[in-house]
Amino acid sequence: MSSNDARLRGRLDSALLFMSRKPAQLAHLLEWFLPPAVLQELACTSGRRKAGRLQPALAIADVIENHAKLRRNVVTALLSERPDAEPLAETETDELSGVAPERLLASLFEAMSAEHLLDWQRIPPLADRFGEILVAKEDTPNHPPARALTPSNSRHSAAAGPSNPLEKLKKQVRSLRAEKAVLQAALGKEHQRKQELLEQVETARSERRDAQTRAAELKRQLVATSSAEERERLLIEESADARRLQHLAEQKIELLVYERDDLRACLEDLDHFDSLTEEEIPSFRNRPLLEKEVRLAQQLERSGAPFRVLVVGGGEPQFRHQGKLDEYAEIMGFHSHWRMAEYVSWHKEMDRLGTDMNTRFDALVILHWNRTTFTRKAREICNQAGHKPCITCYYEGFTSLRETLQECLRQLLATRT
Repeated sequence: MSSNDARLRGRLDSALLFMSRKPAQLAHLLEWFLPPAVLQELACTSGRRKAGRLQPALAIADVIENHAKLRRNVVTALLSERPDAEPLAETETDELSGVAPERLLASLFEAMSAEHLLDWQRIPPLADRFGEILVAKEDTPNHPPARALTPSNSRHSAAAGPSNPLEKLKKQVRSLRAEKAVLQAALGKEHQRKQELLEQVETARSERRDAQTRAAELKRQLVATSSAEERERLLIEESADARRLQHLAEQKIELLVYERDDLRACLEDLDHFDSLTEEEIPSFRNRPLLEKEVRLAQQLERSGAPFRVLVVGGGEPQFRHQGKLDEYAEIMGFHSHWRMAEYVSWHKEMDRLGTDMNTRFDALVILHWNRTTFTRKAREICNQAGHKPCITCYYEGFTSLRETLQECLRQLLATRT
């Protein structure tokens, strides 16, 4: 195949795609250019036809947009039936009386084989103007149907018409085959229609069963609610359920508001202690304790109880004082542990805190930089663990923690006396 032939085929293929938007007009064009037997052969290769599409040309036009192989076969047939006449000139399109149909077909073929969209847009108006003159092409001895799809058997070949009874019989067989294809298409259409009717019947039966089920349920409900006393009882139950749901919703909203305000206050505290200047605490080993601390240390020594105190709260600036806390606990004679606060997922620490207060620690010091909800739960845990001391410390510096620890130790000594 030469490059010019390939380009011509591509332009005809594009023109067919353009005309497929108007299947009826495309069907007329195919009937003008191609004999009925060729159209019937092409229609047999197009697959299942739409309902009511018994005409081969219409069957081809309906599916040609999405059927590449069919378009190639139609292009081959159009090239085989290409008119030999000269297309009409621009000046000749005004007066069509006396113009040979072959010249009209040549003008249509010229527009279809062009490569620009503007030329393809000329096809519909030309077809409308030529429609009264052009008629569908009939089968002739020079247009054999079975070989119309191949270029080698075109009207330019040297094939001769039927000259003996055998050729006539072959033509009758082809005609009967075409009629058989039409009848098979009609039979397929009836089979499809029968299947659709069966599906509609099954759908109607299913809807009837559903309707009967709904009717039985409604009758049952009608019988169950026929008395005024029963309806009143149901309304009372529904009203009680509605009030219970309302109460639960109000509790949830109240909890959410409380959590929001609690977290907002905690964030404000965070901003506050982040702005505090870092405190330098001198060593307790190089300077004497206060008199009250000396007396407290002596009492701890005499009691012989190794008290263990857990400190919870604060952030990075306060947690830097952990070493000072350990040193102070060693000098005073008790054990301590400092754990930073958990501001977001505080509830995850409650099980751990409960275990620690029951098994490891004797008292709890809570720095005020904790969530209020955490503080309340922590107090409950200390009470459940034997009413162990639980003291809140407003931490503005290590001195405040130092005084809180002294109060905590005094409460521990009081529990041992």
